[in-house]
Order: sequence, then structure tokens, then C-alpha cells
Amino acid sequence: MKSFPLLVACLLVGSAAVAQDASYKLETIPFPEGVPPEVGAVGFTPSGKIVVALRRSDVLIATPTEDPKKFEWSLFASGLHNACGMHIVSDKEILISQMPELTRLIDEDGDGSADIYENVASPWGMSGNYHETNHMVPDGKGGYFVAVGTASHNGPVFYNVRGEYSKVGRRGRNFSAASWKGWILHIDAEGNMTPWASGFRMHNGIYLDSKGNLWAGDNQGDWKGTTPFYHVEKGNFYGHVSSLVWDPEWNPEIDPLTLPLEEINEMKTDAAILLPHEMNRSASEPIEIPEGDVFGPYAGQILLPDNNGERIARLMLEKVDGVFQGACTQFYEAEGLHMGNNRVVFSPDNTTLYVGQTSRGWGPVAEGLQRLTYTGEAPFDIHTMSLTKTGFRLTYTGELGEGAEKVENFSFRRFRYEDTSLYGGDPLDVSEIKVTDIRKVDGKTLELDVENLEPGGWVYEMTMKNVASADGRSQRTGLFCYTVNKLKK
Repeated sequence: MKSFPLLVACLLVGSAAVAQDASYKLETIPFPEGVPPEVGAVGFTPSGKIVVALRRSDVLIATPTEDPKKFEWSLFASGLHNACGMHIVSDKEILISQMPELTRLIDEDGDGSADIYENVASPWGMSGNYHETNHMVPDGKGGYFVAVGTASHNGPVFYNVRGEYSKVGRRGRNFSAASWKGWILHIDAEGNMTPWASGFRMHNGIYLDSKGNLWAGDNQGDWKGTTPFYHVEKGNFYGHVSSLVWDPEWNPEIDPLTLPLEEINEMKTDAAILLPHEMNRSASEPIEIPEGDVFGPYAGQILLPDNNGERIARLMLEKVDGVFQGACTQFYEAEGLHMGNNRVVFSPDNTTLYVGQTSRGWGPVAEGLQRLTYTGEAPFDIHTMSLTKTGFRLTYTGELGEGAEKVENFSFRRFRYEDTSLYGGDPLDVSEIKVTDIRKVDGKTLELDVENLEPGGWVYEMTMKNVASADGRSQRTGLFCYTVNKLKK
């Protein structure tokens, strides 16, 4: 087993930022000198060791220490091609999704290094484009879901490709020339592949929550006006048209880029939540906050890191008329958090969130491994923003102070996005929304009535001022956005 030497080495409410508070402690964990700190996957073994897969070939293991500078890293495996997903089966067995395949690594002799590299499945093609990374998550039944990313116009395609090649699929900004790019695939316990869902651009992170719901974010860009967060169901199409060329029912003579926008909108499944650019520009791996209060008061909600920003969003989801939708806000922003937030995992005791980062050259270089630990000091904030028949219900983490229910404390506007072949998009049809009434339901809950509450993917943006707790603490976060797909009946 090879060992590495140790490497010794406040914003206003009303903005998108998180106010400085003492609820979470941020620490940076160094890697050994000379190791490129580009994290593609992170997880924990049953014995409590942290495992980090780096994009440039290696898988490292360490036992976490209280002092972030005293992790002693060892090499478990190497030679992997852009590993971007991980499932840890045991202390001796790890599955990795790398560019060419889903790989099982086995430490057969127990010396801390993998002896066996087994190809579990490799049903997707490869064009040689740098952008075709793959993330994976267990299905809970011995199989896996794999998110297969599209290729980018910023990189070439090799003369020799693996698998089928589509000339039609090669067109567009982000493209699907090799098979199954832009899809989520299901691989069962026997290794059989089923195409699950299509229409993704760069779904750099998928997640199966505690209730069995499959989720995926995506990267704003072509066919994604802003960053979406999707509830993924079998057979659905999620908007990025290039992947359609690999649909078994698709007419190969039709270039999906030539479809009228109205037809594409009829085909696609809407996002559960649309995150404005100041919330998230490039969604990565989602994760559910564990039950209990060991990581604060937000148990059961989803955190969504930004691979293109110094921030992690918090998502509050609910089902309305059979469809998931909900609100988003910032969970943690700046305050020392790096760019490139890519992979996340909770410590075995659920008190600490480990965040692996890689920037891939987009924006300032700020890569590595950090951790956020809950200090036990609960923040005062909106715990949940949910829809009512006439507006929104705001449930706080603590008792509200006097005057919180004043109409002038809350401001709303609404806007929408349009998904086209152009890269990203600005909010459209922006308008101010009047708050007509506010009621204090109990010590922790307000109900707000608003004008022009309509379905169809409108984003309702709420800012506030002069809202404090009964003991005088300011509200931690000042910007919330709710995506209304359906109305309460």
C-alpha cells in the first residue's frame, strides 16, 4: 500500500447571499503535495474512512481527523479515466463511474489497494470529447442509474469512436454523436441496460432520495434557460433535444434541432425547480439532509452545490396536484467556500458535509476538499416556503419577532425562462407582484396573499427586510424563489 506524506501547509438580507452566522464551520482539507486536487467523487467506507476519486486517475483514502491538516492519505487505485461517480459497497469494494465504463474496484488481499478492476457495464458510446462524463447512483435493488453527459462544441470528436456514431447527433452546441449521451440509463444487477430518461445537457449529479424519488440537476446552457432541478421518471424527455437521436422510437431522418419550439415544449417534462443564475449556474450532485437535527433544522430537504460558484443551494420540494415543485434559497455562499463545488457526502455521524471541488478551467481555480460542520447553533431562517391557494406559507425555524407580518417587509416579482438553442437566458416577462395581505398563523408561520398567482413554470422571487426572531436575530437568508408549475386546488 502506497502512502503519501502529509501536506503541511457579511451581506445584507435582500440579496442572494447568506448572512454570516455561527451555525456552520468551514474547513479546508489539503491533499498531498503534487496531487491535482480535482475531486470527481467522494464517499465513506463502512469503517468511517473517506474515499476521494480524483479526475486525473487516482482514488485516495484517509481516516478523517479533527485537525483538517492531519489526514494521512493512501492510494487505493489509479489509472481511471475522469472518475465522476462512486458507490462504496464495503471497505474492500468500490464502484466507480468513469468515462468508458462502470468499474468495480476490489481489494482482494486486504492490503488497502485495489487488485481487481472489473468492467461492470459500458453500454454507452465514446466520441473522445472531454465533456462526456458520467455520474452514477445505486437504485437500491443491486443496480445503478448512470447519468451520461453530452459532448461540448468546445472540444473535438476523435476519428475513431466507440460504438455507433450519429451525424445528426453531432450537430448543435452540446451534442450527442455517440450513443446515449444526454440520457439517464438504468443498469440492473445482472448488467442489463434500459434507457430511462432523455433530454439532459450535463446532469452532473443524480440522486435517489429516502422515499425512492430520482432527482437530477442540469447545467444552464443550450436548451436550458437557467439551471433546472428535475424529478426523473422513466420514459420522460427533459428538453435537450440532441439526445433524441438515440430514442429507439425516433425517426433517424429527422434532425431534432429542426423541431419547432412549440413541439419541443409539448414533449418535455418541466423542472420541479428553476434556479436563477444568482442561485446556481451549474448544478452538481444533490444530497438529502439527514433526519434529526445533527446538521441543523433542515432535515429532509435537498442541498444542491454549484460547480460554477462559491455556493450551495437549499431546495424545499412539495407535491402539488401530483407534480413536484418548490422553492430554493442559498444554504451556504462564499465565506471561504471554494468554486467548483462538485461532489458531496455526509460523514457517518451526519454532522459534517464534505464538499469535493473541481473547476475544470471554468472561472478562477479553486479546487480541493472542504467540510462544513454544524456547530449546534440553529440559524433563524425560513425553514419552508410552500404554496397556498392564494399565495405562500412561510414556516420559520424559530419564533418570529414583533412586526414580522407587515406587508411592506416583503417584495415579490415574477418571471419565466425560455429554453432554446441559445446558451442560457435572461428572465423574461419580469413584473412586480403585489402582496395583498399577510397573516400570522402562529409564532413561527406567516401566510402571504399575492396577486397574479399563475401556473406554467413562473418563478416567484421573494425578498424581505426587517424580519427578525423574537430574540432579536436577523434572518439568515434574504432571497427565495418558488417555481409554480401547478396551483393548489
